[in-house]
Amino acid sequence: MKNLTKINFLFLSGLFLVGIAYSNSSLNIYPVFFSTYKSSGGEWNYQNKPIIINGFGLGAKNIFNNWILEAQYFQINLFGNVNNDIMNFSSNQSFPYIDGSKDADGYWNEYATAKISYIKKNFKFEAGKFDRHWGPGLRGIHISNKAPSYPQFGFEWNIKDNLKLTYFHGFLNSNIPDSSLSVYYKNNFSRRSLNINRSIAAHRLEWNPLDKIIIGLNESVVYAVRSLDVHYLLAIIPLYPIENYLGDTDNVQLGFDINYAITKKFSWYLSFFMDELTPEWLFKKNNGNWFAWQFGFNLKNILSKSDYLKCEYNWTDHRVYKHKYSINDYYSHDQPLGFWAGPHAEEFILSYGMKFKEIKFESKLLNAKRGQLTTQMVEDNYNSVYYHRYTGIVPFESRIIFSNQLSKNIWTNKGAIKIGFQLIDWKNAGFDPFYPNTKDVIHIKKSSFEIGITINTPELFR
Repeated sequence: MKNLTKINFLFLSGLFLVGIAYSNSSLNIYPVFFSTYKSSGGEWNYQNKPIIINGFGLGAKNIFNNWILEAQYFQINLFGNVNNDIMNFSSNQSFPYIDGSKDADGYWNEYATAKISYIKKNFKFEAGKFDRHWGPGLRGIHISNKAPSYPQFGFEWNIKDNLKLTYFHGFLNSNIPDSSLSVYYKNNFSRRSLNINRSIAAHRLEWNPLDKIIIGLNESVVYAVRSLDVHYLLAIIPLYPIENYLGDTDNVQLGFDINYAITKKFSWYLSFFMDELTPEWLFKKNNGNWFAWQFGFNLKNILSKSDYLKCEYNWTDHRVYKHKYSINDYYSHDQPLGFWAGPHAEEFILSYGMKFKEIKFESKLLNAKRGQLTTQMVEDNYNSVYYHRYTGIVPFESRIIFSNQLSKNIWTNKGAIKIGFQLIDWKNAGFDPFYPNTKDVIHIKKSSFEIGITINTPELFR
């Protein structure tokens, strides 16, 4: 593990030192560090035991001519009540894997992103391994950063001053072993497996018909068992007819969002995600319309020039994100590409914050809920069997969090120190949506004290 860390540090440094050869280059290499302690695990784990997560590494950015190279690598260490279910019911980005340390206590993971961009007038091309978030909301219901970052390439094209097209193609992790290749990765002392290929292609058209209104139209498709399908590289053609042209084996999603700034202080937004649509059943109780919704508003300068109020509600049907062929699920590393809690879920968010000089205060109320998602339910979806929301052997898991946090900027605003407190009411904690069992769940109430520090840390770890 130590050797691997050194190799990654050297690679990251060497990659950006290449930019020194360019006369017009601007190179910046900086340290990355964060440490967060939660006295009872917070929302990371329902058990009332402490968790510490630390991260340290390097980041770099190099600009030369029309090229921008960005990368971050850091190693993550986890101590305390840690297992593979950590972040299972948390909006934080999930880890692709967690390994036990061979030469120290605790567990470890790695975070590595890199992106190269080429910008020319009204066009930007980008490629690498990084995160995306589509839509105006605090959460994403179509493209979010809940799943670990994945390799991708794409572009942004400002067709007109008020019209922009975004396209990308990404390579996902299906977590479904390819049995045809397993024979090559096993012997008397070791066994490994490769996963079946799963990919995503998506495009978004963003239109500003008026200064105060932004309308986004989204379309995506998840496909598998081939590494790259050239049909889905046609960025300006609708994906739905292409999917039908290829035999209706893939998984297409549609969506839109509207952001309306009514005044300089107040704006509201609406997002919609659709997995399936049966128009003739639109108003029937047992319908074939698989939707997700998001409503929210932002209000600022309420009592002072620096305060704000944010409110958002997210709702997902129990049939979205899953497919009749599991290889085409809208997931990567077993995490949804859309709303963080997945299908059959909802969340209410109310957040108030204000800033005084370099000190920021934020108070939040989070109420999240999710129901079961068994294999039988997925099969029933395609047989038009009606399911009443939040029913089953364990109807749902829910969690209410009330939190207050103070943070102060340090190191010329490149870092921050924070201290906070959470009150958590967690019902049916330990719930597994795919294999619900009454023996595995408990109702727990706890308080959690939090303290942390961040330096040049991505927002996902703040």
